[in-house]
Order: sequence, then structure tokens, then C-alpha cells
Amino acid sequence: MFDRLNLTEDLLDCRGGLVARRGTVLSAEAIAEAARKAPSRPRVALEDGPLVDDVELPFADRAYRHLFQGEGIRDAVRNAFRAIRLPEILWEKLAATRRAAPHLHVHALVTTAVSVRMLLSAVSSPRGVADLAAAALLHDLGMCHLPPRLLRHSEGLDSDDAVRVASHPLVGAFLLAALLGPHPAVVAARAHHWRCGQGYPTLEKAPSRSIEVISVASAFAALTQPRPFRAPYDARGALDVLAREVIAQQADANTVKLLAHALRGGGGDPRTIRFGREREGHGPEVHRYVHVSAPSRSPV
Repeated sequence: MFDRLNLTEDLLDCRGGLVARRGTVLSAEAIAEAARKAPSRPRVALEDGPLVDDVELPFADRAYRHLFQGEGIRDAVRNAFRAIRLPEILWEKLAATRRAAPHLHVHALVTTAVSVRMLLSAVSSPRGVADLAAAALLHDLGMCHLPPRLLRHSEGLDSDDAVRVASHPLVGAFLLAALLGPHPAVVAARAHHWRCGQGYPTLEKAPSRSIEVISVASAFAALTQPRPFRAPYDARGALDVLAREVIAQQADANTVKLLAHALRGGGGDPRTIRFGREREGHGPEVHRYVHVSAPSRSPV
């Protein structure tokens, strides 16, 4: 099983500080230990950080117009963003990602907005929404530590590159544990590619529903944004892909139903939604993407 890896190079924070040395084994135990030892850092609100003007980006994209209809919904999502409080070093990391990899920055913003909208579809005033929003914003930070060429790839990955890509949840979780301490963002980073046990890395148990919300929102955001290997799906097409993954037991059915419920405006009971066996997605004509296969075992 793939549940740990050896760092092949030093892991640094955005200020150049050493987080973990080359050769460190990143595992669930190491991540928990890093969180336990993390120093307490003062937290800064989003509105006092460098990303305050970026909150509106998901609302401006027509792909998400059905999710964010009505000023009340948009205000609730804005308030969730504004409630995020992070150490200054993580705001610096997110700002650096915006400069170096804009598509990862947009992915983080859209995942956050969609995650909050899905929760609002189920509960009008969900508890812990600020922590969920922070976790969604940070969940894919491990991708920033991949070689830039892998962020631009448009063809299949060889086995070594597939391992590098599959390592990003563990790298991101360890980095966040060391900088943030115990926090849902650490769990979201490690678990967002779990895919009901068919993804990576191997987990001891299924993640909580709130983490599943981030995972589904992340997949939806990725599908509806352009990538080097394809044009974006529209919202219906992306939902069709996720519905097929539910049928294949690669995505949590109740969580995907929450997304469908939100896309329909939030009326009725999401538990009554049923997915047909045949769903023809409104997808791009050229789509060379397949899921990165989890390594069969940990390269340790």
C-alpha cells in the first residue's frame, strides 16, 4: 500500500526555512508528530492579507453561476472566506502560489467557494465553516512542491512522475502540520485524493463528511477549469463525471448529491437525488486525462 514516502529533497517553506530534510519519511505518524510539535503562531484574517480581493473570482466565472445565484448565497460564501484566519507565513505561501502557478490559486479559491456552498446546501448555518474554508483553501498546497514541468504536462506520466504527483497529499499534509499544527487542513491535504479507497494515499479510515465535501469540490473545480490536456467541462459535464465515479464506487454518493443539490438551487432534500446508470457528460471534445494511479506500495 502507498501510505508513506521518503523525501528526495529538502522540504522548505516559502521563506526558505527548512521544514523537513531530504530522506525524512512522511507518514501518518510523522504528520501527526509534526502537528504536535508545531509552534503556536499568531493568526491573520483573510481581509488583512494579500488575497482579500480574490474572493470574488469564483462568482465572476459563468461556469459557477448556478451555484452562486442570489446575493444572500454570495454573501454567506464571502463571510466564510473572511472568517479564515491563518499564520502570516501561509498567506505568503498562497500569494507566492498566485504568482508562480495561477491555475493552482484559482483551483484553491473555487474549491473553497464550492465547499462552502455545498455545506450551505445542507445546513443554513454550518458549524466550523471557517475551518472548512481554510482547509479547502490549503488542501492542494503540496502541488506547489512538484517540478513546474509536471504542472504543465499534457500527456501521460511515466511511473516516476506518477509517484511524484501521488506524493503531493503527503507533502502538503506534512508542510501544513508543521506550519499550522492540528487543523482540518492537514486532514484535507492528505485525504482529498482518497476516492473511497481507490486513490492515494492509503488511509487508516474513511475521512469525515466535511473532508469528503472538500474532495468532491476539488474534483468539480479541477474539471471545470482548463488544463494543458483539455478544455474545461461545463458544470453539468463535471457533475456527470462525478456521478459515474459514484456508480464506480470512487466517490461518496451522499457528498456528490450535495453538489447536485447546490447546483439545482438547494431546494428539496438532497437524499432523494438519484443518479442514472448512463450519464452522457457535456465534456470537451479532447480529453486526455485519466486519474493518476496510486503506487502499489510506498517507495521507502
